[in-house]
Amino acid sequence: MFDRVARAASAREWRTPFAIALLAVLLYAPLIGWGVPHATGPDRIKTTATDEILPLEGLAEMRSTIISPAPDRNLAYPWLHYFVVASAQAPYLGWLLATGGMSAPDAAYPFGLADPVRALAVLTVLGRVMSVLMGAGVVFAVYCFTASLFSRQAAVVASLLAAFSYPLTYYSRTGNLDTPAFFWSAAGLAVFADTFSKGLTVRRAVWLGIFAACAVATKDQTVILFLPAIAALALPQWHRPALARYPAKALGVLVLVGLAAYAAATGMLVDPARQLAHMSALIFSPQTVTVSYAYMPPAPRTAAGAWTLVVGLTEALMAMLSVLLAGTAGYVVAVARDRRHLIWLAPLGLHYVLLVWGTGVVEQRYVLPFTLLVDACAAWLLLTVSARHRVAGVALIVLCLGWRVAVTADMNYAQWNDTRGPAGAWLRQAYRNGDRIEYFGVTETLPPLDAAMQSRRIMGRTQWAGTSGHGPAVLEYLQREGPRFVVIVPDWTSGRTLERSGDCPPEVYEALLNGSAGYRLAAHFTTPALLPAALARPPLDYWTVAPPVRIFVRADDSRAVR
Repeated sequence: MFDRVARAASAREWRTPFAIALLAVLLYAPLIGWGVPHATGPDRIKTTATDEILPLEGLAEMRSTIISPAPDRNLAYPWLHYFVVASAQAPYLGWLLATGGMSAPDAAYPFGLADPVRALAVLTVLGRVMSVLMGAGVVFAVYCFTASLFSRQAAVVASLLAAFSYPLTYYSRTGNLDTPAFFWSAAGLAVFADTFSKGLTVRRAVWLGIFAACAVATKDQTVILFLPAIAALALPQWHRPALARYPAKALGVLVLVGLAAYAAATGMLVDPARQLAHMSALIFSPQTVTVSYAYMPPAPRTAAGAWTLVVGLTEALMAMLSVLLAGTAGYVVAVARDRRHLIWLAPLGLHYVLLVWGTGVVEQRYVLPFTLLVDACAAWLLLTVSARHRVAGVALIVLCLGWRVAVTADMNYAQWNDTRGPAGAWLRQAYRNGDRIEYFGVTETLPPLDAAMQSRRIMGRTQWAGTSGHGPAVLEYLQREGPRFVVIVPDWTSGRTLERSGDCPPEVYEALLNGSAGYRLAAHFTTPALLPAALARPPLDYWTVAPPVRIFVRADDSRAVR
């Protein structure tokens, strides 16, 4: 009887985190179709989300792993999440093959698909389902992490804060690797948090090794979260008074399981050359996997540059985490009570040294995993205040949670009313046979276009990323034989504030705006917002959600456009 009572009590304890995780699914899933590709042509098969590996990258990597390696494999990331999304998409491909929706699969558009527009949209959504589930898993892990370090009451508040984190909400709706990497990291760190009071056992070592390996096999930089933890576990004083004996066996299991899981999760058991090529590109030739430095030059390696990066990292933490002050105060109090909490400063230091100072650039999304600690410490502090001053504590909890809800609602509103939808409708109405639509930079930022609508990068340029000095040639082209429509949309080359693609030279943009390029502004779609400008939602790394869209028409065109 006592066993049944204990099991029932345990089941009741886990109802709350499961309910909050389900709430996260209900929050993230409704807009899972935002930005899916309208694949009416070979240059329109990507989503509008920057760095998303959907709809086809996962399947392409599995084809290269299992059938035949491609000469241009995507080596930007490790192998694991490609496998995860491909596994989610595989049943749908099987159904298409069985029902005639796909025949003679091919590597080129339309890939053997009878209806590529629908099929690629469905494949995107299926891949994003994994992100939604992993986002909910993050929320569950935040609960476990906070409960282990502080209390179950604090865990409830922390997991609610995490559920309404607007960066987590955004990345849980895309095929970016940020939420999956956070999921595996949060699960591993929740296990590590358990060692604070209960010590390292073989069972915990196994799970910590698996989760840490999967995190690093999803995104390499997550290794900074686990190196300090594993180093701390090797110290005898870490385990007192939780354990009477030094857990040598458990540490050995942790290392062996971690290495084995990493080998499996990176695909080295079936395609070791792929992981070796990825590591080589990452360490020795990073320019082969990104050209972002051309548009976001690194800070100089000087004292002034170092300070600029410190300020940028602080701003990133404030923008992405939004309860940083409460979290920092809670962390200071936690350290005063248990010095072992100092271990959480080590990942932040490594983050600055390796990912910020090492690259000279602050990427805001890279701080997302610090939500785990900040929300836990903030929740614990708020409940501590509430226990002593109930009205003030409850007001602070409502304020912090309410701000997260408001910012997330603002992003939901912008995604629901994304500017590219009405811009595409405007173009479809104004377009006539034989017209051309040209743009700068990234193709996938374009509004959705019908198959018959001709579009290309300005002047037909194919090699464009990282180029400069093309302003005079573009101006001459526009004035001499430019297309009927020029579309200006910011993309990943624009950073957080530029309202044009970095590929559009400033003199060209200015000439378009003032009319000296021979064009006039015919339509302008501005970013919708729920919040007033004074409370504007902090920007993501790139202007991805509902960017401003400007459509210019040749000034000498006599055909009416509204």
